[in-house]
Amino acid sequence: MEKKVILASVIIFFLMLAITSNKLLIINEDKLKRDYYELVVAISELFKDHTQKGEQYYNRSFQSKEEIADLLNDKVTDSGFDLVIETLFEENENMYVYRQEYQEYLSDTYNFLSQTTNRSYYNTVKDSFLNPALRLINFEELDVQRIDDKIVLQGDAILVNFYNEEEGEIKYHQYARYGYPPQDYISLALTFVYENGNYLMDHFSVKSIEM
Repeated sequence: MEKKVILASVIIFFLMLAITSNKLLIINEDKLKRDYYELVVAISELFKDHTQKGEQYYNRSFQSKEEIADLLNDKVTDSGFDLVIETLFEENENMYVYRQEYQEYLSDTYNFLSQTTNRSYYNTVKDSFLNPALRLINFEELDVQRIDDKIVLQGDAILVNFYNEEEGEIKYHQYARYGYPPQDYISLALTFVYENGNYLMDHFSVKSIEM
């Protein structure tokens, strides 16, 4: 009798282990979709509310590592956090200021009498996680797959339409004045890790392929 109880306990243990493992292997695409779009919106907040100290521009709301970490909490891994910081900011006098390409864009925008690069907004952000096309991409066009313990979200040359040049003048100028093309093709690859019920971004690459 005792042996049967032990055997039953062992069987139950391995069944529970198998069920747990299967749950970890299953990708909840609805949750991944929500986490993806929430991440895109959160990171877009990092390039707003511009202010200036000396010759350096920075985000008034997110100028310290702690403030940025609070914004991205439960959205990125440590590696993902470091990559976001690296691609958007530089540390200057114990605060985070924008990287050089963003400094140049803002300098030209706010000091139009002394423009040096004629850099448009879209040209500045198109190969970064700030690309507005990331909000417009249809999630169903992205390929989702598991590679070991990572979830990879990937799309190659996905067409994104911003505006039609033949449409109304107001909509045209809303986009064109910031350097948006009528359409763009976006290739992206994001790697996520599933932890504590959330898909955390671990790595990303974004590339605009205007054709």
